[in-house]
Parts: sequence; C-alpha cells; structure tokens
Amino acid sequence: MRRWITIGIALIFVITIAFIVVSYLFPPFREATRDIAIVILAVFQMIASILTIVLLIGILYAVNAIQRLTRDTVLPKVDVAVVKVNEVLDNTRTITTSLRDSTTTATNTTTYVAERVVSPIIRASSLVAGVRAAATTLARRGAPPSEEDELSASVPSQTSTR
Repeated sequence: MRRWITIGIALIFVITIAFIVVSYLFPPFREATRDIAIVILAVFQMIASILTIVLLIGILYAVNAIQRLTRDTVLPKVDVAVVKVNEVLDNTRTITTSLRDSTTTATNTTTYVAERVVSPIIRASSLVAGVRAAATTLARRGAPPSEEDELSASVPSQTSTR
C-alpha cells in the first residue's frame, strides 16, 4: 500500500515539474491552460451554487415539515395535557379546602370538648379528691398513726415534672 502511495506522489511531482517546464518554454500553452482552468473553476462554482440552493430548499422543506408536525400533532397534545393538569389542580384545591375546613372543625370540636366537658369533670374529680382527703384526715384525727402513714411520711414523694 505504501508503495502505491509513493508512486502516486512521485507521479504528481513529475507531472507538476513537466507542466512548469512546458509553461515556461511555450507561453501560448500557458495562456490556453489558464483559460481552461478558469472555465473548469467556473463550472465547479456553478455546481457548488446549485448544490447550495438544493440544500437550502431541503432545509426549508424540513423546517416546514417540522412546523406542520408540531402544529398538527404536538400542540393538540400539549393543550390536552394542560387541560388535564388544570383539572388536577382544581381537584387539589378542592381537597385542600375540604381538609382546611375539616381541620378547623376538629380544632373547634376539641376546644369545645376541653372547655365544656373535660374541665367540669376535672373540677368535679378535684372536688371529690379534696372531699375524700378531708374526710380521711377528719376520720384519723383521733386515731394513732399507722405504719403506712409513717412510711409515706419518711419516703419523699417522687413527683415528675414532665
């Protein structure tokens, strides 16, 4: 493979040297070669211009096809998705409002129960405990202290402060 490349490069070098020598020795050959080179370059430029125009037309067609595709396919699907998302948002807002109302109702009910039901029961329980303690104290007034009273008096009370 390397041999053929070397032969090709040598052949191009020999042709270039021969062309330079012939152009120097025969000026009309140089002028004719110049005119032929100009014509060949003009033809290649015309071919390149035509190919550029064809590529531009192809690109314009592709852009138009993409635009049609988005207008006919993608945009309706996006519109449907937007409608569905809006429905979900509306449902979420409704659920949030219901949850807020339920929370308010539960808070109000808890407050009512605490104020109207539990507080009187606590007061009544405290009153009963106080009456019981008073009755126990009055009942033991004349009796000698029992072992339980002595033990409870000697052990400090362990109340938690939670």
